[in-house]
Parts: sequence; C-alpha cells; structure tokens
Amino acid sequence: MCGIAGLSGRRPDSVVLGHRGPDGHAWQTVETPRGPFNLLHTRLAIVDLSDAGNQPMSGEDDRFTMVFNGEIYNHLELRDYCRSKGHTFASAMDGEVIVHLWEMEGAACLRRLNGIFTVAMVDKVTGEVCLATDPLGVKPAFYVDRGEQFAFASELSALAGLGIELGPLSVPALAKFLSFLWIPAPETPFTDVHALPPGHLLRWTPGERLRVEAYRVPQPHPEQAERMSAETALMQLRERVDAAVRRQLLGDVPISIMASGGIDSSVIWQAAGPGVAQAYTIEFASGDAEGVGEDAAAVRLLQGAIGTPVTFIDGSKVGASFLPLSGDLFADPAFDLTRMISARTRADGRKVLLSGQGGDEVFGGYRRHMIAPLLGRAYTGAVGHAAVRRLGGGMLGEFGARFAQATTRRDPFERYMELCTYSTTAERAKVLGVSEREVDESVVWARHRRYWEALPKSLSYLRKAMALDLGVYLPGLGLAYVDRASMEYGVEARVPLLDLELLEWSFTLPDELLVRRFAGKQLLKSLARQVLPPEVVDRPKRGFGVPASNLDVDDVVGDRGHRQGRYFGFARQTLDRWMRDKAKDAA
Repeated sequence: MCGIAGLSGRRPDSVVLGHRGPDGHAWQTVETPRGPFNLLHTRLAIVDLSDAGNQPMSGEDDRFTMVFNGEIYNHLELRDYCRSKGHTFASAMDGEVIVHLWEMEGAACLRRLNGIFTVAMVDKVTGEVCLATDPLGVKPAFYVDRGEQFAFASELSALAGLGIELGPLSVPALAKFLSFLWIPAPETPFTDVHALPPGHLLRWTPGERLRVEAYRVPQPHPEQAERMSAETALMQLRERVDAAVRRQLLGDVPISIMASGGIDSSVIWQAAGPGVAQAYTIEFASGDAEGVGEDAAAVRLLQGAIGTPVTFIDGSKVGASFLPLSGDLFADPAFDLTRMISARTRADGRKVLLSGQGGDEVFGGYRRHMIAPLLGRAYTGAVGHAAVRRLGGGMLGEFGARFAQATTRRDPFERYMELCTYSTTAERAKVLGVSEREVDESVVWARHRRYWEALPKSLSYLRKAMALDLGVYLPGLGLAYVDRASMEYGVEARVPLLDLELLEWSFTLPDELLVRRFAGKQLLKSLARQVLPPEVVDRPKRGFGVPASNLDVDDVVGDRGHRQGRYFGFARQTLDRWMRDKAKDAA
C-alpha cells in the first residue's frame, strides 16, 4: 500500500504523499518517443519488506514501468501462472505480478486481479500511460488532462503539491456534497480534476484524445440468481467468508482490525481468529446516547470469546472539525473515528487494519434496503402529499416522514433517492449563492440516475437499490473516508467482505435471503448466529459514527428532520471550513 503520482514533462522537485508511504520514496523519469513521463512512488512496506519491493518497477524487457498502490490477494497463483510462461521475478512483492501479466496480455490482465489497487503503467515504446482502479474503488486515483499535459495522484492535494492547476470550483459538485455529504466520481470539487471511477481504465498518449473505459464493474444480473436453500447458502457463505479473510491476511507485518461491535467486523474478526494480532475500537464515555454504549460492550464480549487484545480509544476526543489532509470533502464523523483508530494503530507500530466496510451493500443491511420491496411498489401521489402535510414528521417519525414523502414520487428511482438526500434544492442554492435551477435534483442526482438506468431492467427493486449503493455510494463515501483517514497515518485498510469472489457469489442469492419481513442482512445474520455471541447478533443495528446530537452544528439544521438536518448543517459548516482553507492556500 502506497502513494503514487505521475506527470508529463519536466520532473518536479517536490515529493508528495509521504504520509501514504512513509517507508521510502522514489521518482523515475521514463523516456518515451512522445516525451518523458515521471512516476512517483511512496512506499508503505507490507509484502516483501526488502528493497527488492521498491517501485517504480519494470519487467524483464524493460518496456513497461509501473507504480502500484494496493494489494493483490491472488498474487501467489498469478505468480505461478507467470512463471509457467517463462517470467522471472525480482521480488516477493505482490504487485510485481501485474508487470509480467501486462507484458503478456496488456491491460486485459486487470480482469485477473482480486485485490484493492490503483495501477499506473508507462509504455516506453508507444508513450502510452495507463491508469486503472480496482473494481470496487477501494483505492483512489485523481487526474488532470490538458491535452499535452497529464497528471495523476492518489490524492487531490498531491496534485496541487506537484504544481498542477486544479481549476475553478465546481458548483454542481459542491451541490452534490451538500446533498449526500460526499461527491460521486468522476466529479471532484474542482472543474479540471476528475476521479477515475471504480473498475475503469484510462489511456493517455500525448497529442491524442484521452480514453476512459470500464473494464470490470461488478453488478448483479437476473440470470445469476439461483434457487438455493437457506442451509446451502449459509454453508457456502461461511466457506467464502473464511476464504476471503484468509486471502486478506496477506503480508509480512502483523494484521489488526477495526472492531465496531457490529456484525460485519465481528464476523471478519472471528474468521481471522489468531491471524488478528490486535483489535481497536472507539468507546464513548457518554454511555448510551443513540446506543453507542452497546458497541464497546459488544467488543468486550468478542474479546472474551476470540481472545484478541483490544485497545479502547476514548471517543469523547472526536474532533469533528478535522478536514482530510487529502483535500477531499466528507461530512461524515466516521472519518474522524477512523482517523483516531488509524493514528493509534500507527503509534503502536502497526500498518494494517481489517475493516467491515461493504457488508451492508453486499448483504442488504441499510434501512432503505429493508423497505425497498415495499418502496418499489408504493406510489401514493396526491393522497401521500396530503398525508405528509397533515401528519408531518412528528407523528410519522423522521424516517417514516421521509418514506411517506418518497412514496409521493411516481418515478421509482426518485423514491429511492428521496431517502438518500440530506438537503432541499432551496437549501443548496442558498448556501452556494446560485439559482435553484443550477442545483436542483436533475443536477445532484445525475450520476445516480445514469447508473440506475444502466442496470438490467428486470432486476428487482431491492437489487437495483443495492447495486446503486455498491457502485456509487460505497466508493464515494465509505471506502473513500476509510482510505483517506487510514492512509493519513500510513495504515492500510482492507475490506474482506468486498473480496471479488465473495461479492460475485453474493449476486446469485435470491432476495429473500437478503431482506425478509422488513429485516435486512438475513443470511449474514444467520452466519453470525453460528459463530458469535447472541448479544452481538441480536442488538439493534447502529452505523459506525457519533450520535447526531453530538455534531457541533448551529441551530439552523435544514428542513429534512433532526438527524438528516443536523448532518446537512455539519456538511454546510465543513464546506465553510474547506473554503476558508482554500482561500488561505491561495493567499
């Protein structure tokens, strides 16, 4: 796991991304017939700690030079395959397999990789630069293309640190931030900077048109669904979770885990057993506000059952005003919780954390998934509007009021988005000082709509909702804040429940093994009941975060209810801090 960057033209003197790769750094200028291209690698040594694992790295014929950020979990079998074709290896580093595969198959080799990665490859013969992200978007890549000038980096702020102009602020992107608390790829806060979406490949050659294409974007298809008994599915799930966790214990350093006390991280922890050397969790001294006291209690139960040492970190020190060093915009306090865990992990001399991210998106765990079968059929129109006006949020409750409002929309896509949006058009326009037309739903929902409409028409409403969250929401927020928070301290976060083999098997599950009777994550809970204490499995679900009442926001919190309104207020104040930061940098 590392930081990578690259740019055309003259090599800069600056070194960026040192926090992502504190174990070493190197620039290399690759000479090509179309001009020089410079590659930077800052190393976080996890597999093959020797100098043989340093990058940039080339293959035997020296045609391709690579920088790579991530882990390839199936690298041992790929290594055997390359050797069978006559390739020799200079290191035990997992990413070296990519160079040799590229020599044989070009970019098509990306489909062979099971891992989390961003890869950049320079062809010395043609001058082509390729940049690719893993299929789930666990590892980031940002780029600027100005025809003859091209640059990329693992973080937004690194591009600025290399002297690249990022362009004006993007009003549509900032409106999306105020809508969702994050910005969907390929947009970023700047008009000239783009985020490479998950599972995409970029090709750049000086003087030619930039090409970006999908090479592997995991999505469910109706023909994948199988009729299987709950017993068969449970047996297969246990085998696949165990295999995924084993693969992700890869490394020459100890492995730790972020233990939230929820089902996702707990199932991973149990499967890893003695493979996990240390667990880290947040404990709130305030007790039971919104159930946060139950999280630490569940971790203590697991500590007794599994035997792993646990470090409890005081959550009262959460500094919700922190902005990511990476330059991103997130308004989710879970970023700071992850940051605190990562800081302590690194202070203890550890470099790798397992995370439970992805369990909800893969197995149907969000409340909006639990009501999706009903939401897909529910259209109340004018009757619903009248009921919402008459009853309001007080009688229905906050989520009930949002559900009722969603059912007034004829378009099934818009019903789902109503549950996912934290601000109104008028609120966004007021904060940004623009017209409502510039930031209305057609603008802020555009990326989600394109993704939704590209899904197979015959998918169930539940599967469409889950696919949208997996393909847009998860890489945009959950995976993004975990990557930025952990790598700020040179700690790698791995996500076993997003292992590609496990994920693609999950697409075969029938809906009733995911959500049944308005209860989600049915199959994963069945596995949890087999392997975890019942007190951990049967307690109410809680997201990884701080209570909404703890958010440091002013009294004006928007029109969408207490929790969503406070998060919108937090997003507005985060944007204010971020803008002041940019103004200081420009001064």
